[in-house]
Amino acid sequence: MKETMGQIIRRLRKERNLTQEELAELLGVSCQAVSKWENDAGMPDISQVVPLVTVFGVSADVLFGITGTTADEEAWKIVTDAESIQRYGEADTYLAAYDVLMDGLKRFPNNLILMNRCMNLGLSLSLPENGWIYAGDRARQIAFETVRQANYVAANSKNVSDVMRARQVLIFLFCAEGKFDLAIRQAQDFPTRTDFTLCSHMAMVEEHRGNYQREAAYLCTDIAYALQTLEDNAVRLGKAYYHSGRYYDAIEVYQTYFGIMKAIFKDDCPPPYHDFDSGDCYLLLAQAYLAIGENDKAMDEVENAVQYYLELWSANDEPYIGWQQMMKAPLVRETEGLACIRKEVIPMRLLNKLSDEAIAPLAGEGRFVALLDEVKRMSLG
Repeated sequence: MKETMGQIIRRLRKERNLTQEELAELLGVSCQAVSKWENDAGMPDISQVVPLVTVFGVSADVLFGITGTTADEEAWKIVTDAESIQRYGEADTYLAAYDVLMDGLKRFPNNLILMNRCMNLGLSLSLPENGWIYAGDRARQIAFETVRQANYVAANSKNVSDVMRARQVLIFLFCAEGKFDLAIRQAQDFPTRTDFTLCSHMAMVEEHRGNYQREAAYLCTDIAYALQTLEDNAVRLGKAYYHSGRYYDAIEVYQTYFGIMKAIFKDDCPPPYHDFDSGDCYLLLAQAYLAIGENDKAMDEVENAVQYYLELWSANDEPYIGWQQMMKAPLVRETEGLACIRKEVIPMRLLNKLSDEAIAPLAGEGRFVALLDEVKRMSLG
């Protein structure tokens, strides 16, 4: 049954954690007036429509219950529109995409599809360490909205992965704001064991069903995720040692990580799971070598950071390069469902990698200049 305007007002008020008294104060009306609206004993005056939609952050169509297709169908269209705007390396396009998603939330308040997309993009825009995508003057307001969105997703989503992601977003933002007690509360809701995953349990189901090909795919995917976790932890451990002045310990951590990867991937260059824009093990190892005056070894690692993608670029004609094309080792070669990368963005990302401040002392060296020239030629052709 279609909601009445009174029911819509009550729902929007509760979603925003407002009492009738608080809403009345914001609108400059009596509490009795709000009560009448919500009980369908009266209608807001036309002069109250704009204040109502402003307080609730929705469009007038939402207030009047005017919708065509379902909210989720419309939400996916909005997501598609937002994603089509984004251009890697152009921060203003990501801000424009964020604004499209936020406008969508005004039409479909608390839609979990839009809420998740806003939350994840908002996190990228909110943190200075995210480099070029950082939203600058708008970051603080975006962070505020992202905290609200993450709290809502954590409290209302039925998808465990979305809930855990929302809690992770809150940890990132609370740490950035120095609210460590709140970050700890969110962290304590995570499982201690790392084998509580969808893929590991689906593999168990497929084993008992006798579907061993599907079991293999699930297990390879789970191992691939586990290797990503290993790298992330190695990155953070190496950083902790580096920032403590324990440069040799940092070097040992990164070398050990690469030793593990080479044991798994044999003669293939270990595929970097890390995000292009943060935590590159090769560059972090180069930074540690620079700290002890080993410039040649640092340059070796910078070349390693780029060489894999140079080879990947030349060996693939497909517009999208999936992880399956990168992985040949038995432990992960059946992996499915992991992200792809658009081939056209690889040169831009490599140029961004080579501009990292951590390796700035190498910028004038001959090997570095030659490597940079090679990447520039790649970007032109």
